[in-house]
Amino acid sequence: MNSAPNLIRLLEDNSLSILSEAMADVRSHGAASIAQVPDSDLEVALYTVLLKITDTLRESTQMPIEAKADTRTIFVRAVRDMMDYIDGQSAYTAGHTRSVVRHVVQMASRAGLDDAEIDDLEMAAWVHNIGTINQNPKLAALPRSLTESEIKHARNHTVVGAEMLRPIEFMAHLVPIVRYHHNRFDGQGTANFKGEEIPLGARLINLADAYQAMLEPRAYRPALTRAQALLEIDKASGSQFDPNLVPLAHELN
Repeated sequence: MNSAPNLIRLLEDNSLSILSEAMADVRSHGAASIAQVPDSDLEVALYTVLLKITDTLRESTQMPIEAKADTRTIFVRAVRDMMDYIDGQSAYTAGHTRSVVRHVVQMASRAGLDDAEIDDLEMAAWVHNIGTINQNPKLAALPRSLTESEIKHARNHTVVGAEMLRPIEFMAHLVPIVRYHHNRFDGQGTANFKGEEIPLGARLINLADAYQAMLEPRAYRPALTRAQALLEIDKASGSQFDPNLVPLAHELN
């Protein structure tokens, strides 16, 4: 049962039972905050990932043998396609994840991380917003800033995304990065980690994510210039962002 066609058949024939088991695992072993996420949201998120993986496996069977990749590579390809799709649901977020990945890799390299650590952070950056799979794209199109309630709902994607990754063996070590990538450095507004208790990857993604978001237009404001975005980041150094990482944002191109 190792070949791609057999694996595809297994996934297709057992999709409902796999989804049911995944839901049970998430509810049993997930963080306490996952209890706030409705079953319907988790079902859509998990089932979408299952379908995307199946589609990517099916595509891989059409490739020449020498071009076929291992499971991890196939999964990464599926995630990239899915994040392009999610980002593309709004003209305001198209290409967002790809840009964040580029920023994170640049900053991680300049921070002196080794190749393995950079590879991990690149993967984490690709999946950091995977929990937005069931989020209403209309939020990005509102002609105003989000309310506190809307922001809280939108940021719930960190919980959903972390729990989607937890059952995947080669992604499990990235769960804390995805879960805490919106934590403020000063810990304000959250009972979770603060400062250097927050994983370095999460702090880098937080910085890259905010920087890129400011460079993108929104329905309620035009895009900021690079200088304006960096000024806002400097203002939030030590509060929202790790002050030791902020200089790395100034080196982004």
